[in-house]
Amino acid sequence: MRRITYPVVMSLTQRMAEFGFETNEDYSLPLRLLLERPAQSVRTLNITGEPGRRKTAFANALAAAMDVPHVLYHDFAQHESSDAAASTGQAQRPPIDPFDRVMSEGSALSEGERTIVILDQLQRTTFAQHLRVYEFVKTLEWHYLDTSAQANIDKLLLFVISEEPVYHSLQKLSLRVWVDAAGSGRPAYVPEDFGRGLRMAQTM
Repeated sequence: MRRITYPVVMSLTQRMAEFGFETNEDYSLPLRLLLERPAQSVRTLNITGEPGRRKTAFANALAAAMDVPHVLYHDFAQHESSDAAASTGQAQRPPIDPFDRVMSEGSALSEGERTIVILDQLQRTTFAQHLRVYEFVKTLEWHYLDTSAQANIDKLLLFVISEEPVYHSLQKLSLRVWVDAAGSGRPAYVPEDFGRGLRMAQTM
C-alpha cells in the first residue's frame, strides 16, 4: 500500500500558532497516524470538541502548517445545502450547490497537487449529505447533477468538523481528534471500533 507524503515540521505546535491556533497540545502523533496508515479510502480527520470556533481554527491552522497548495473550505452553517438543486428554467442547467462545488473542485485539484477539503458544521446539513460524504470517502468519487469527479487517494485529505457525532459508518473510516476549548487537556489514545485508526479523546 502506498502512503501519503506531506511535509510535517519539527514543531507542529509552534507552526500552528503562527497561523492563529495556540495550544499546549502536540497533535503531531494523530497527524502521523492519519498520513502514514495505508490508504483504502480518502484519509479523513474527524475534528470534535467542545462548542466554539476552536475546531475551525484548528483545521485551518493545521492545513496552513502543512503547507498544502490547495485548501478548500465549506461551512454548512453559512450555506444550507439542498439534496438536489432546484431548476431555474427548462432551458437552463441547475446551479451547482456550494457544497458540490467544493467537493468537485477539491477532487479535481487533488489529481495534480496536494489538497485539503474542510467541511465545517457538518451537523447542520441533512443526513442524505452525510451519506454522500461517506460514499465519497469510501469510493473517492463525488457525484452531482449529471457529473462526477474522481479524487486522488494519495493527494487529498478531508477534514470534517461537527458539533455532534458523525454518521457511524463515516466515523469508522475516519481518525477522530479532540480539540479542547482551552487547549489544556491531555489527550488519551483509545482503540475505536473503526478499525484502522486511533481515537483521540478528552481525559479529565
